[in-house]
Amino acid sequence: MLAAALMTLIWLFADCREVYAGLEKIECVVHEIEICSICGHNYNDIELCSHQKGITYNSKECKPYEEKYCNICGQNMIYCEHVEGVEYGGTECKPWERCNICGNNYYDPNGACSHWEGEIYGGTECSTYIIEVCNICGKNYHGGDCPHHEGAWYDEGYCELEDMTVCNICGNNYYDPNGACSHWEGEIYGGIECSTTTICNICGNNYYDPNGACSHWEGNRYGGTVCEASSITLCNICGNNYYDPNGACPHWEGNEYGGETCNTSVKRICNVCNDLYLNCLHIAGHEYENVVYYYYIEDRKDQAEIDKLDLETIRDDISNPYNYKNKISKVVKVPTNTNDELKVAWNGIGTGEQQYYCIYALIMNMHGNAGEISNGPGKGYSMRLNMEDIRALERKPVQRLLLLQCNVGSIDHIGNNVASVFAEKVTGKVMAGDGEVHILKKEESGGPDGFFSNNQNEYLRYEAHEKGWFFYKYDWDRERVICTQAEENRRRIYQLLDMF
Repeated sequence: MLAAALMTLIWLFADCREVYAGLEKIECVVHEIEICSICGHNYNDIELCSHQKGITYNSKECKPYEEKYCNICGQNMIYCEHVEGVEYGGTECKPWERCNICGNNYYDPNGACSHWEGEIYGGTECSTYIIEVCNICGKNYHGGDCPHHEGAWYDEGYCELEDMTVCNICGNNYYDPNGACSHWEGEIYGGIECSTTTICNICGNNYYDPNGACSHWEGNRYGGTVCEASSITLCNICGNNYYDPNGACPHWEGNEYGGETCNTSVKRICNVCNDLYLNCLHIAGHEYENVVYYYYIEDRKDQAEIDKLDLETIRDDISNPYNYKNKISKVVKVPTNTNDELKVAWNGIGTGEQQYYCIYALIMNMHGNAGEISNGPGKGYSMRLNMEDIRALERKPVQRLLLLQCNVGSIDHIGNNVASVFAEKVTGKVMAGDGEVHILKKEESGGPDGFFSNNQNEYLRYEAHEKGWFFYKYDWDRERVICTQAEENRRRIYQLLDMF
């Protein structure tokens, strides 16, 4: 009953958004709705509740009652962890002071211990004792601040207790792996004076670097996607948003195209996985970290590293025009040199820790043709998946699947090529080349997209031959693949992702 009621609240969320540092932060606002006592749906939503107040159905009278729901997590305020009026969302920029001697945080926010057992500090000898801490919140389980219960399951995982050795002087973890700084600013250690540098916690650069190494602003939030389930009017011909302000859908309702009349339908779509909200695992109002996964074979290892550095450079360069649409928290490279490695990587999407991620994009860089992907004959085809193998994979919440293999998007085989089959296996779109995909290495800089990432001496562009790049999207209503041509070609990796 609660799940059904939550769906009716989604349209309310848009009013409490605020654009903030290229992303969104969301204020907790309480919404009151009337719940039907018969079906448990929003009484005022005629699509969900067909009952009338005061009328008796199967000996039960319809008596709507009011409930309060949180706009962030969608839960009843009785069970909600958020506080009305407080803003949530994103990773907040919090610069920290790095010691020039040990490289650790001068004012360690994790409260690590800098004392030595047996030494005297202010007349007190340092000794240690052991406490039990919760593995979910990290707090002393018996200290009164831990809200969890040992042996119980929570959204964050299973609650277990762990031993922690605590310093009697500062009360912090004696064996803290973050290693707090034990030096004092201005003091001399081994002939070196201790000084600090303000480091940005997001990009790791000098926050006050005069050359602008850090593009973030303290207090702003970066690198997350807040789940919103919004109603979208979809075109039956191209499958795109009929009212997309950027013109993704070129059709007009009622007009005929290739013997098919354009009709529209309204569906609620999750913006994290691009799937129908009723089918997805995400929770409206919760934030999910934007992650890119890069599957590659051994002889594409160098390309994968260059592309990874490109995406990270765009992420950290707020002045680059592609920065706004590439709000990626991290890029994870995954070697897939055997069938087992690829299948394990694929089946892991959306499970375990990955369930808390927004799979912003999955990139595959390997060999291929219209009917298969592989690591090629030179490696003995230790990784080789044909279309039947791909059909056997699970459907995954991937927003963008970029296939850099040659010919896997051959338009002469629409519906019967690798790109078409993968379109059934992701919730978003697939992008693939019609012909061979050529890699153009550039060793000259110039222009907004002609830069080198992280001291590299070259950068890469990808060019799809024949008729270029194509998008594949599976229409589950009509059970067919919709294929549209991309307008651009010969692009760097972040530009290809921007084309989705």
